[in-house]
Amino acid sequence: MNETQENKKTISDDFLDDNPRVIKSVIKAALLLGLILAFLAVLGFFCFDWAMSAIVHTRKEVQVPDISKKSVGVALDSLAQVNLALRKAGEEFMPDLSAGSVIRQLPPAGTVVREGKVIRVWISQGAEDIEVPDLTGLPLRNAELLIRHGNLNVGAKDTAYSLTVEKGAVISQTPEPFTLLKKGDDVNLIISSGQPPSTMRLMPDFRQKKLADVSLWASDANIEVLITQDEDSMFPNGTVIKQTPAPDSEVAPGSAIEVSVSARVQDEDEKLHHLHYELPQGKNQNRVRIVLRDDIGEREILNEPRQPGSKIDLTVPYGGSAVFRIYVDGILVREQEMK
Repeated sequence: MNETQENKKTISDDFLDDNPRVIKSVIKAALLLGLILAFLAVLGFFCFDWAMSAIVHTRKEVQVPDISKKSVGVALDSLAQVNLALRKAGEEFMPDLSAGSVIRQLPPAGTVVREGKVIRVWISQGAEDIEVPDLTGLPLRNAELLIRHGNLNVGAKDTAYSLTVEKGAVISQTPEPFTLLKKGDDVNLIISSGQPPSTMRLMPDFRQKKLADVSLWASDANIEVLITQDEDSMFPNGTVIKQTPAPDSEVAPGSAIEVSVSARVQDEDEKLHHLHYELPQGKNQNRVRIVLRDDIGEREILNEPRQPGSKIDLTVPYGGSAVFRIYVDGILVREQEMK
């Protein structure tokens, strides 16, 4: 081995001998640097906290104004005058307070805070809208429970005779079904007293029946019939579309009633379909909706409450192929295709 190789070997051996000391020095330096950085971080935090505390505590103390029952716009103006901020914390229905008004605030009015404080508020959504249920045909007790369950009140209760509604059930209501009311509003009811006495004559329901049926009844009751014609009706010629007075209204001998009768001219290629449906027996009245879809489009034929077990008989013209759909309380119970 020559001299140069021996010198290299000697240097390498010396480096290996000193290597642990080098590593220890590096570790010590790294630890010292970490301690310095940690000290600087803690020092910076305390300096920042001291600075922010100094800034906050130099702010002027103010008294929180009373912004309850005020609109959000007015509340914002009131808080801005004393350098306070507003944040919505929630919304609630409040029938006695208009929508967009402040129900309550936190901190409460009169509290002393520093400028820049955020005042949390709860905003009124006004009175809650409640849909009036369809009560016609229901026993009085059931109707009252349904009204109260909907956060409404039972209003005036009157009685009347009826040709179709059983005694003790609801004939009609005010407001009408599906009207929107406010919580606590009244729903007035007319309750059936059952069939009228023989000395009283009530108006039958002639809708969807023939004019001949009206004429026969009116002749026997000594009542005049005033007829108007509806050329735009979708029902066959001679079908009663509307009537005045309404069914179950009392009519006196010698008085007059009005009926609107279809005067529709039948097209050459038009077809007629006799639709028959019988509602199942039950305690409650059902809402029946009948829809026809044919070459002309989709048309609603019937949409009204009917008594359990009642029969529906309609003669309906249609063009081309058609589909009849019958819904009871919103549920499709029959679909019939015609060609």
